[in-house]
Amino acid sequence: MKNTIIILLFAGCLLSASARQNEGFPVVGAPDTISLGYGIGVDRDRSAWTQAGVGREVLDNAPQIDAAKALYGRIAGLNVYQGVGTTADNITSLSIHGQAPLVLVDGFPRDLKNLTVQEIESVVVLKNAAAVALYGVRGANGVVMVSTRRGTPGKLKVGVGYQYGVSTQFRAPEFADAFTYARSLNEALTNDGLSLRYNAHELNAFRSGKYPSYYPNVDWWNEVYNTTASNHRLNLTFDGGSRKFRYYTAVDYMHDRGFFRSNENESRYKTDPTDVRLNIRANIDVDITRSTRMRLNVMGKIAETNRANYGDIYNILYNTPSAAFPIRYDDDGLYGGTSIYGANNPVALLMDSGNYRQTIGMLLGDLSLRQNLDALTPGLSAEVSVAFDNVGSMFDQATKTYRYKDAQASVSMDGTLITHPAVYGKDSEVVGHSQNFYSLYMRSDLQAKIGYDRCWSQHHVQAAVIYDQQAYTANGRNNSVRRQSVLATVGYTFDNRYTVNVVGNYSGSAYLPEGDAFHFYPAVNAAWVLSEEPFLRNAKQLDLLKLSASYGISGWDGNLSHELWRQSFGNTNAHGYYFSNNVAAYSGLAEGNLAAEGLVPEESRRVTVGLDLRSFGNRFTASVEGFFERRSHILISSGATVSGIIGIGVGLQPAGEHEYRGFDASIAWNDRRKDFSYGVYANASYLDSEVIADGQEYQPYDYLYHRGNRVGQSYGLEVVGIFQSQMEINESPVQTFSTVRPGDFKYRDQNGDNRIDDLDMVRMHGSSVPRFYFGFGFHAGYKGIELSADFQGMTGRTVNLLNCPLYKPLIGNGNISQTLLDHEIPWSAERASEATMPRLTTLSNANNYRNNSYWYRDGSFIKLRNLTVAYTLPKRILRFADMKIYLQGTNLFSLDNLKTVDPEQLGAAYPSVRSYWAGVKFNF
Repeated sequence: MKNTIIILLFAGCLLSASARQNEGFPVVGAPDTISLGYGIGVDRDRSAWTQAGVGREVLDNAPQIDAAKALYGRIAGLNVYQGVGTTADNITSLSIHGQAPLVLVDGFPRDLKNLTVQEIESVVVLKNAAAVALYGVRGANGVVMVSTRRGTPGKLKVGVGYQYGVSTQFRAPEFADAFTYARSLNEALTNDGLSLRYNAHELNAFRSGKYPSYYPNVDWWNEVYNTTASNHRLNLTFDGGSRKFRYYTAVDYMHDRGFFRSNENESRYKTDPTDVRLNIRANIDVDITRSTRMRLNVMGKIAETNRANYGDIYNILYNTPSAAFPIRYDDDGLYGGTSIYGANNPVALLMDSGNYRQTIGMLLGDLSLRQNLDALTPGLSAEVSVAFDNVGSMFDQATKTYRYKDAQASVSMDGTLITHPAVYGKDSEVVGHSQNFYSLYMRSDLQAKIGYDRCWSQHHVQAAVIYDQQAYTANGRNNSVRRQSVLATVGYTFDNRYTVNVVGNYSGSAYLPEGDAFHFYPAVNAAWVLSEEPFLRNAKQLDLLKLSASYGISGWDGNLSHELWRQSFGNTNAHGYYFSNNVAAYSGLAEGNLAAEGLVPEESRRVTVGLDLRSFGNRFTASVEGFFERRSHILISSGATVSGIIGIGVGLQPAGEHEYRGFDASIAWNDRRKDFSYGVYANASYLDSEVIADGQEYQPYDYLYHRGNRVGQSYGLEVVGIFQSQMEINESPVQTFSTVRPGDFKYRDQNGDNRIDDLDMVRMHGSSVPRFYFGFGFHAGYKGIELSADFQGMTGRTVNLLNCPLYKPLIGNGNISQTLLDHEIPWSAERASEATMPRLTTLSNANNYRNNSYWYRDGSFIKLRNLTVAYTLPKRILRFADMKIYLQGTNLFSLDNLKTVDPEQLGAAYPSVRSYWAGVKFNF
């Protein structure tokens, strides 16, 4: 791996060095141009194509390898959700008004996770109804347009950066010590009417540590995790060229070591938790002739992740009590284990189960050729673009087993220690090895365009006819897909004041049956630039005032899969038959689920109205855009609406319907006073939604219907208290879910039938989709000193504590955390007056552990995503380069109502992190 990285690193530098010898290519595209994809660029101020985005001034300030983390709270309408896991898995997810958008990199569908911030020039969000209609069957969820950096004419400019990061755990759980666990377990067993697990002598053994091998007290969390993780990154950039040839190359190397401890004594395999990556990008622009231009983008990436072969260690860590067994027994050194927990000793899994190494290689390339056809008629052009991506990964796995011992210890009533040791498993003499491909996919795209762009007098006409053909081929059955589109757009602007655009896209998807694969998606938008009107043209402090509106239809096939429209047949419910001389059994075939009738992509009908304002010499900017969207043909289960008398299952049907409405707004002020510069910004999005149709069956009470409620709305039983006695239980409505005891939840009888069941479920709290999300921040600079901070937040978001294992203590031989005990008081007869949660139990307890108003909590938060202090030494002082040194912190704190866990990470998982970075950048 190291040799490969050195070779690729050398190759990337060589490519840049050789490119320098050629002549350059003029700068194409100005800051006031909006890129819509397909090579379409429009004037930002005069057009009706609204957008919001950020440039390299924001991206350069992000230290994480995941480029999407630079976008926390920065773009109105775009919500960025924190990922979960190690750096290899911790990939943020993007959402526009509650939907996962289409991400395009230089106009082609690609994953943002494969890019580094050094490669990206800008990230722009397209939400306008006409803009998303350009992308037909894939546009309904909105589009995130990522443009990579291009070279600039002039001398070679070299950038070198290095940073070191240290991560610590954010709100890591603290689990109860052995004595607290044992005492709590006894309490839970008493509550369940079962025999105690530990007697007084055994409790004292936990408290005193008298028998550490037989009554241990193991802090599994800190035995498995180090307190810090580290990250090294080195990046190089090369930028230059001349009028006819220009280039930009970026090389980024990262070495990350996670929190997991490793076995330093094992020589046959490595368990170091590492993530090593090398990204190399080369973008070249060539002016072949005065009328012919070529653009070539190539990105290569190789990555290797390594970890112990630990299986489901996250759930094991959360569920293994400190009293379960020792790491190793003192007398023979065998790992601890029991018949209950098996061989799932967390330390043994980490140190002696082998390792799992995954290697990923990818090559992404695209080539565009544009021919100016002014010789035929002024403004005419033709362009063809092709893209091809090849991404594959393979794994190499070493497996090893180990022996473990169950001492089966007990202490008799006279204080005598009694053991009945049993040894299980086997210590591997030979490490097993396996390797194979993990995944493989290829993506290709062909785009061809005839464009027309001409101005004369007060008129400007812009038009294009485009053909787009996409193919995605992946290993595995039914994992590939094809799409095809023919689209046209025509725009007209009069006197820089009035603009109208019309879009039509005839778009098809291979998910749909032949003959019904294509659908038409039209749209129109318009803009009025009021600041160009005579009555405002001389307003001194007004730089831009523009009204815009759009209406259009777009589609989304991302919820579809192959063969939904086919009738399926299988062995389920089929009879068997006996044939041949050997009387062998053969299974017959029977009808499976019914095919989806009238299968079509999701359809979005959207209206937007926007206002853009710039004033005071462009120091003040503001924009607001309201939207209304009706989505139909959403795939839903139709089993509830079809009688079971039909005799077979009913599959998904495109019959769901939702409505969304809200607004996106942003405001900013940026100014400079001599050596002092400063700026503040804020953006916010409000999203309301309503279920119009969801296929819900007939309900006997109106409050049971989901229609009219928010998408993602929470439903549950209303908790009115905790039962304090058996008499209170006897005098209350019968709760039908499980045996009810004192200390269990008491629910409200919503329908008055003196019975608590699913007919008492009501709407409560909010939705899993935030109603309001926002970001704000500031930056200031003085003579090379810089300070900036960025915050992100969400409100109107509901989370369910049943998704957090800390809130299901002791169930099914589980664990209990000190974190829970520090913040909650479980009910007991002695603590009845101060209890904040139901009694402890070892049973599943369907009465308590079901969706209800207690477990639903407000998941709102405000997080400090980034805090940066930097100082830049100019070239005139150092002579050879500008040098910027910086200190940075990410995810430093969270203001929320949960306190015990990260509101974005409730489940059993790799720790959530806060990170601290120090770095230096040189610009030669």
